[in-house]
Amino acid sequence: MMNPLTLQGIAQALWMKEYDAAKIPPGILERINSEKNSESAYAARFLHRLRQLEENQLSFVPERAQRYALLRKHWEHAKAMSPREFYTSCLFLGPESNTGYETIPSNPCFDFPGIDLPQLRNQLGWHFFVGNFTDESGKHYSVELMFWQYALLPPPLAAELGLSDIENQSLEMHLAICDPQTGQQYRADTVVVAGTTGLIDVQAAPYAYRLGRNVIEGLSASGDLFPVHLQARGWDRGKLPQVEFEIDLTLDKRKDYFFQGDGGCSPSVDGLGTLYYSAPLLTLQDGVENVITIAGKRIVLKGGSMWYDHQWTAGFMPDGAALDAVVRAESNLATPKPGGWDWFELQFNANLEHNMPEEVQMTFAALHDWSNKAYYWQTGPTPPEAMSAIVTGKYIDPRSVTTDITGTMTVTDWVNNTTSPNPDIYPPTNTWYPAGYRFKFEQPALPLPAHLIEFTLKPLIASGQTGFFGTGLQYTEGGAVIHDLAGKEIGRGFAEGTNWAHSAASVVSLAGLPVSDETLELLTPVSPSAELKAESGAYVKAHFAELIAILRAARPPITPDELNK
Repeated sequence: MMNPLTLQGIAQALWMKEYDAAKIPPGILERINSEKNSESAYAARFLHRLRQLEENQLSFVPERAQRYALLRKHWEHAKAMSPREFYTSCLFLGPESNTGYETIPSNPCFDFPGIDLPQLRNQLGWHFFVGNFTDESGKHYSVELMFWQYALLPPPLAAELGLSDIENQSLEMHLAICDPQTGQQYRADTVVVAGTTGLIDVQAAPYAYRLGRNVIEGLSASGDLFPVHLQARGWDRGKLPQVEFEIDLTLDKRKDYFFQGDGGCSPSVDGLGTLYYSAPLLTLQDGVENVITIAGKRIVLKGGSMWYDHQWTAGFMPDGAALDAVVRAESNLATPKPGGWDWFELQFNANLEHNMPEEVQMTFAALHDWSNKAYYWQTGPTPPEAMSAIVTGKYIDPRSVTTDITGTMTVTDWVNNTTSPNPDIYPPTNTWYPAGYRFKFEQPALPLPAHLIEFTLKPLIASGQTGFFGTGLQYTEGGAVIHDLAGKEIGRGFAEGTNWAHSAASVVSLAGLPVSDETLELLTPVSPSAELKAESGAYVKAHFAELIAILRAARPPITPDELNK
């Protein structure tokens, strides 16, 4: 009998509330019931993967022999593993696990339109659309759609085991609509589906990226992503009764793509990092009915805009090992970061009062840092105090010219999140999340309009706008309104935050393991031993010139003074 969560993901991808084999097309049903998609095959692949990691240890990487032995013992006994359990268990692997995947180059080539396709030979990537809209009466709604793609095995190993690049994928869909008129966010139970089901499809010309009946679909025969049709359906199982909702949008790209970070490298360091670009202004296509549907109520949208991000990575989940031994050795001498970030996209209104006849945008992020440890993972009865952090990003002017910006984010308000789109799978974490922000930017060389130097941002609803990845990790994502310091609305945007909540028990459970002190430890980074640190220090000293050359070639470049910051 197939895992109930596997069947649920398949059903939701096909727009069925519950799994019904009689309603599934015969060709797809044959793939679902095939040996490639069987739980015995996934268990065998995972055990093969563990052997590969054990037999190909990298220098200057803390070994995980005991952890791999624990996983091996469990799955040799179980003999059956669901695709989601395999996907979640990838979080327990060590830095050596990114070997064999595509690396992140320091001089990437962004060849449009093909680059808009998912990069299936990288370990992880995502296509992300978020935005704010109004209906005919001016009512405000925000929308999120994300396809989050993970290659379960390094492509050479997948091919050795008879899997195509698409069959090697785990694809999850995140879908949400926020309705501030009712104070509700409708967050779909996260859809997680394996490529071996036949439900993942990628097509170059015309562009199409499908998860069952959910689609990101380019409408140009040339293969361009834009104009793009987005259609997706989901169920919020945290509401009583459960709420079915859907989006059906067609969008035009009104401004050029721009590259995040340093020429699209955000960052690129010795094969690790991310490639990342965005389209900052997508508007509803004229002459097409653009609709969101909530619990059977159709809402025709008339105005507003969305934002598009495409990003793919090397060494991100889990943290990966660099290509060169000296960089791996140096990492053993540095203090690991806590992980997580707060990210924002902001669409500012045209404002004649401030001599801004056209819309402009900003995007920026604050990476989590140990200096703010007292604010992360908080579940007590009272909210934290105000928290400040440095943010960096881009300002996009009316001509799509970008300017690097730096400023300060202050979290002024907090909300205790007690919701879940499926409490049976993702128990609420009761964690304090940011719920109000104030930003103050330094004036860059190309000056910002004065009223964009300091402003506030408030999420659409006070109850929080959080969701869960298919692995059990929680995040916050939702529409927000921008106000100037006088309280006047000057735009709308989206606010995102990751790694605010501890959800280790959910991760372990979704990986198919019993929750215990021993299994919870699988999510704790393995620290280098004193002996490994000493070996690493000696190696770095002997190869310091090589290390400096590698870091100077990184994008953005890293100076010696920045090494251990």
